[in-house]
Amino acid sequence: MLKKFTELSSPKARNLKLLYSLVRKLGPVKINRLTELTGFKHVTCARLLEELVDEGLIYDSGIGKSSGGRKPLMYVIKPDAYYLIGVEITSFYTTVLLLDLKLNIVSVEKLKMTAECTGEYTLNYITACVNQLLIQNNIPKDKLLGIGVGLLDRFDAEKGMITSTHSFPAGGWDINLVDYLTQTNNVPVFLDNGTDLAALAEYRMNYWQDTENIVFVSSDIGIRCGTISQGRLVTNKFEMEDAFGHIIIDIDGRRCSCGAYGCLQAYSSLPAIRDEVLRLLKRGKASLLQEKLSNMEDINFHHILNALEQNDSLCLEVVEEAAYYFGVGLSNLIFLLRPEIVIFGGTLVPKPLFFEAAAKAASNRLIHYSSAKIKMVKSSDAYNIVAQGAGCMVLDYYTEETPV
Repeated sequence: MLKKFTELSSPKARNLKLLYSLVRKLGPVKINRLTELTGFKHVTCARLLEELVDEGLIYDSGIGKSSGGRKPLMYVIKPDAYYLIGVEITSFYTTVLLLDLKLNIVSVEKLKMTAECTGEYTLNYITACVNQLLIQNNIPKDKLLGIGVGLLDRFDAEKGMITSTHSFPAGGWDINLVDYLTQTNNVPVFLDNGTDLAALAEYRMNYWQDTENIVFVSSDIGIRCGTISQGRLVTNKFEMEDAFGHIIIDIDGRRCSCGAYGCLQAYSSLPAIRDEVLRLLKRGKASLLQEKLSNMEDINFHHILNALEQNDSLCLEVVEEAAYYFGVGLSNLIFLLRPEIVIFGGTLVPKPLFFEAAAKAASNRLIHYSSAKIKMVKSSDAYNIVAQGAGCMVLDYYTEETPV
């Protein structure tokens, strides 16, 4: 039935879709709560819920508390009724997740992007993973709702193509990702901005019963943010997904790749951190990196991240400064968007120091608004959250009403 939600337009179908969406959000939830939210009569709501139960989409969790009589039914969605594939494609790794309907990760496959990973090679790898994951977990193909793909690099949504591929180690990306994956997998395929999808996944999995306003921020090759406002993902059509990285934090500051001066990107991104590490090494600063690489120009992001794990003093110093500027930029974003929760994601967050230093810098600049209790937390899964959001995009296509 879930697949039919997009095909049926009768009042009954819309009501079933609404109830499923509410159970997904609020479960375990009682019928009385659902009647309050929908305005349905109790008997109508009960009949529709029973139909969803019969279809295997929801069930009674059995955890309702009795007030003296029979225990009330507490409905939740059945997570293994269908499955989703969530994919993230970056210049570092391609991640393929098999997800249930609660966005729990059932299985993971990852491809390290090397010189052989052309566009066609990578898409064939994704298709092979889809088939392999379904077989390994004894899941029939008709239980797969679709494939969602999240991209951190710029892309053309109409053409389904990545338009900024200079950081990829192999070429061959002039290919329509959506068409290719649709043809090779014979399921619906969806494509969207990775940072927005990370915000969506965090909201759906962890926060949508608590708040309607969150911001997801990420420091990686680029600096980005995704926003949930009034319970909806805020999107734009103007390729400004990396705009957070280009807010000005010092009008006389470092030159940014965009040509402006003092952008946050020039202080807190991985390329900026690498540039600063090289600058200090050339000035004679000591580092573990000197013991591993004779040519300083060979130092890459992976070397710096590994040195951080070993508490290298130089890398820690550079990252702490980058985190401070990130916190300054974040405080500006908080002043504008006024979220209740800020979630930190990206490559740097699981590493030492960055999250703590950035959160402290932002909090110190918000101290004038002491009554504004902004919660700052790490992402629930920094390395898979984009792919989880990509899977969530598929499920939302079937179950959530799209605003006109």
